[in-house]
Amino acid sequence: MGVRIRKLVLLALLMGMAVLPAAAQCNGKPGPDGLSWDFDEKEKEGFSLGGFVGDMFTPQVVIDTRQIRTYVRDARFKELYRRCGDLRTVDGIYLKALKIAEYRIGRALFLSMMAVLEHQNIDLKMPIISSLPLPLTFEEDSLFKMRKKNLPRKIYPDSPLNEEGDRDKLQHFFASAYLSYVSESQDLTRTTGNLVEWGEAKFVVGGADDPRDKRANRHGEAFGRDLHSVKTLLPSDYLTLSTEEPED
Repeated sequence: MGVRIRKLVLLALLMGMAVLPAAAQCNGKPGPDGLSWDFDEKEKEGFSLGGFVGDMFTPQVVIDTRQIRTYVRDARFKELYRRCGDLRTVDGIYLKALKIAEYRIGRALFLSMMAVLEHQNIDLKMPIISSLPLPLTFEEDSLFKMRKKNLPRKIYPDSPLNEEGDRDKLQHFFASAYLSYVSESQDLTRTTGNLVEWGEAKFVVGGADDPRDKRANRHGEAFGRDLHSVKTLLPSDYLTLSTEEPED
């Protein structure tokens, strides 16, 4: 019996050692391998005079958007997603956006939205030519596919268990959070979200007025509103709220 107990204790210790690196990384501190959510996302490229001059005339929001998207595409981001799960990954995107935005919350919410856009284009219904493609992300195909593949998809308990999951709900969440924060108006945010859903069903090929989109809108709306009072809130604090569909 004593030998068996010693074996069980040893097994528990080994399992605990295996969990510690992941716990450290998922709590924001580097694990033994040095990997953390705050890794340097800048792509390793040599100095380019053309790129340097180009950046001088590029709006900062465009540069910041490239940076947060590079972060999401990174293999280290993908590995942290695998280790830490979907909700912690959503928090990781927002926290990185905060750092890129120099801790300006409104800008960070906008960058988070740009990081999680999962439609490269949308097709608008047109009476004569059937449809008209409208670009949204202005990314190369390969870069868009890499970024989209790394986006969290199991963000709600009832998220679909297919490949897409609820990736599209992230753009609803952060867009509503951004509008709620900068406008300081819940009515404006909710009306805008409802109009977007109505317009998607009426004018976008394959679009629908989705009550689950409205739920993500409402959670984002509350997140953006409450950030005025508590600056340290995280998306996961709101994505874990009641999954009941909101009433209009």
